[in-house]
Amino acid sequence: MEIKLIRNEDDYQDALRQIKALWNAKPDTPDGDRLETLSMLVHKYEEEHYPIDEPDPVDYIKVRMEELGLRHEDLVPYIGSRESVTEVLDGKRPLSLEMIRSLHYGLGFSLKALIAAPSGPGLNTEPQPQPLKLEDPIAIKGIEVFEDEDAFQRWLNTRNTALGKEKPIDWLDTPEKKKQVLNVLVCIEHGMYS
Repeated sequence: MEIKLIRNEDDYQDALRQIKALWNAKPDTPDGDRLETLSMLVHKYEEEHYPIDEPDPVDYIKVRMEELGLRHEDLVPYIGSRESVTEVLDGKRPLSLEMIRSLHYGLGFSLKALIAAPSGPGLNTEPQPQPLKLEDPIAIKGIEVFEDEDAFQRWLNTRNTALGKEKPIDWLDTPEKKKQVLNVLVCIEHGMYS
């Protein structure tokens, strides 16, 4: 069995078949080493293509309440008033640091699950891309390439195959992604992309 990088879904399915065939391989043997290597490659591919989001804190609390047989009023000592409990469970109010501490120490709730970014309506704390300043290297290059600020803004807000069919504006949250956007602009400038 040849081991190769997993670059697409076919490679991924092939690696899964190989893992299944090697599943009972003993550690520290050639087959055991293949199994370990394939498992690492599959794990890396899955992290990139099938990411698992952290559980929403409110959903986590509701599941734990059901598991422990707790009612809304049972959370009052940990969250505050009945109204506060209702607002938190309806996703209308974020958990405060004190609430998180109380639920963790008082009821043994997972600290990691309680501090995850909420996904309820109105509570999205995901960092939003900041508007691009005209002195930003990407704005400078974009306006230079498109020869027009409005055309560049339209490009920023249009899905792009070179960026995984995502909008370039959504790629401005990390230095690595910004570099990729800049690279795409350079490729457009040199006629590699249209």
